[in-house]
Amino acid sequence: MKSKLSRYILLVYIIINILMPVSISADTSKVESFEKLSINEGLSNEYITSIFQDSKGYMWIGTIDGLNRYDGERIKIYNCNIYDDNSLSSTYINAIEEDSEGNIWIGTESGLDILDRETDTIIRMKDLENDEFKLGKLKITSLLNSNYEKDIMWVGTENGLMKINTRNSKIKALYHKENDENSLTNSYITDIEEDESGLIWIGVNNGVNIINKDLTIINNENEFFEEKPFIYDIEYDSQGRMWISTKEGIIVCDISDDKNITIWFADEKELKEYSVKDEKLYNKQNFKINQQVKIDNNNNFIMKDSKNNVWISSSNGVARYCLEDKKVTYFNKNINFENSLSSNVINCFYEDFNGTIWIGTDKGINILNSNNQFAYQNKYIDDRYKLHNKDIVSIAQNTGYIWIATKYDGIYIYIMKIMVI
Repeated sequence: MKSKLSRYILLVYIIINILMPVSISADTSKVESFEKLSINEGLSNEYITSIFQDSKGYMWIGTIDGLNRYDGERIKIYNCNIYDDNSLSSTYINAIEEDSEGNIWIGTESGLDILDRETDTIIRMKDLENDEFKLGKLKITSLLNSNYEKDIMWVGTENGLMKINTRNSKIKALYHKENDENSLTNSYITDIEEDESGLIWIGVNNGVNIINKDLTIINNENEFFEEKPFIYDIEYDSQGRMWISTKEGIIVCDISDDKNITIWFADEKELKEYSVKDEKLYNKQNFKINQQVKIDNNNNFIMKDSKNNVWISSSNGVARYCLEDKKVTYFNKNINFENSLSSNVINCFYEDFNGTIWIGTDKGINILNSNNQFAYQNKYIDDRYKLHNKDIVSIAQNTGYIWIATKYDGIYIYIMKIMVI
């Protein structure tokens, strides 16, 4: 009887200490438990520029100072060395992709490199005798291995779009030419994306260009804005919509039905959905607002995951937009939780084969595995049984442990100490 009473008194004491100071907050930010990967774990630099997983499961991490191959335990660094021919053309990595042979293509600030996986040697375009298109000198801005055309790698540069056949090394190029309707609106390529019909969407610094596999321009008009905007990122989702991140905000084109086009425009604080009915695809006419949800600005980077969420970089961390319930959840740095985002400056997103989300920041990589349902957080309980996260949803006691479920920070497990009274 005394033991049961002691446990009851102890449990009440914990509850009182937890719940007494609770304050109501309107903050919609969510605290998740992120694993960290930074220079402390061996990265060459903590400013992350790109993330990619190859067919063998290796994670390739581009930074402003080298390329890192991560196998889950160890990191191997590839970097630039002016005295070594078997090194990268530049320390600054912009893009990473894998071809059909398993070789890794690396877009740098000073040219295109290819890592031969069989020999682990680097082929630099600048070292080749015939570099007609100057791929060894140009800044490489984006890479895309085609899903619908075999052995084709699309390479975006600061001066033109290249279509490379990885089997025979033949290259076709597309540039901006004055008074030429079958040319890009600008030669500076910012991003490349492919839709399910095999059309290639090209982001440039003043609009979007849509081309087919023969490099024929399907559309190079962009009337969503009065002035053609700088394109940061383009992402195709599973519902037939193309998300386009621009300097002015986000537009989302529903290309599944060319008679009923939907455009979502995200300005400073809202994501607005418009319906467009027009015979000409992608034209802006008869806008009608159907819904509004909260969103932030500075949406430079976008990623659609396998669970129908769209991850968007914001001015204060990450905004995750659920396509099903149209809700936005924010993730940001929280000094009270060491496992929150390491920084609110977001540079890239990636989802690996297991559905794990990788977020590149200026302070390393943040890894979110939503399958980890439980977190052992007893380090947050101090000597007076206080928790840092006080959004308690449930408490249970079982075989000498108290289990405390919180709204945003997993489960805290407390080993009970019996008090004799």
